[in-house]
Amino acid sequence: MQIKEIKPSTAYRMTGYTLDANGRAKWTYYEVPLIQTSPMSSMSAKQVGQTWGLGFSQNSPKPYNLNEMHKTNRMGIVWVMSGHLETTIQDGEMRRRAPGEGNFVHGDCLHHSTMRSTVPSTTLSLNLTSTVTKDYVFN
Repeated sequence: MQIKEIKPSTAYRMTGYTLDANGRAKWTYYEVPLIQTSPMSSMSAKQVGQTWGLGFSQNSPKPYNLNEMHKTNRMGIVWVMSGHLETTIQDGEMRRRAPGEGNFVHGDCLHHSTMRSTVPSTTLSLNLTSTVTKDYVFN
């Protein structure tokens, strides 16, 4: 029996949203290229960021403002650090993320986020640009 050599990933696939042909938000995936840093690990190249911040949200058993949609007007990534984050986009599709999961936020995409969990939700946000960048590409 041969043992295959295990190599680290060459890309990180992240959920996010983009605009469809009619300018509406839709779910998609983004590939972040990774560089091998050791025999068993890899990381992305340095990404230029504008600002970052931690968000702490108490969860509500009754969701409020379910129809409130907003834009961020900048490109960024939101990682869930604790609790859960539900994001709904224009077509009504909702996706739920757990701790350790990131989501690429396209600044021109209407979306609504709700913190739904039995524990308070903590998010880490990294704003990559101060304006929307058409066809954003990771380094």
